[in-house]
Amino acid sequence: MEIYKRVMDKIATVEKLILAAATVLILVLTVGNVFSRKVIHQSWSFTEELVVAVFVLITLMAAALACREGELVNLSLLTDRLPEKAKKPMLFLNTFFCILFTGVLFVCGIDKVMTQMANGKRTFVLNWPEWVFWSFVPIGAACMILHFIEFFITYCAEEKKEGESND
Repeated sequence: MEIYKRVMDKIATVEKLILAAATVLILVLTVGNVFSRKVIHQSWSFTEELVVAVFVLITLMAAALACREGELVNLSLLTDRLPEKAKKPMLFLNTFFCILFTGVLFVCGIDKVMTQMANGKRTFVLNWPEWVFWSFVPIGAACMILHFIEFFITYCAEEKKEGESND
């Protein structure tokens, strides 16, 4: 358990670094494009492609980090009213369906990447392979799956500690 937690901490650190770099990239591209349009009267046409792709990456990475803390949006109207003994099975069910959904997202993302690689399709402005940008979907989905599992394991470990301290 301790090794798993250390590995997940390292993955989360990498995700945070990616988020920080991606946010700075979007800021530089957007501000640079506005400055270029207003002052130089030249638009950076490539910024739209990059910014949209990086926003996908940011969204999925941030969702993965939210999963790690159990803060991903869900409807807790029912689960908050359940007795303590029913919360763990409900969390298991919730985790199962979240992993199932994210697994579908992962598989569809991989399928799209493979299709893009086979077709050799490229972006309009930068002429980069489209699979590069589509790879952000399965990468983000994989991170989300890992963090869903991590949160459930952490929840169960904390519940076990609380149970032992109450004895």
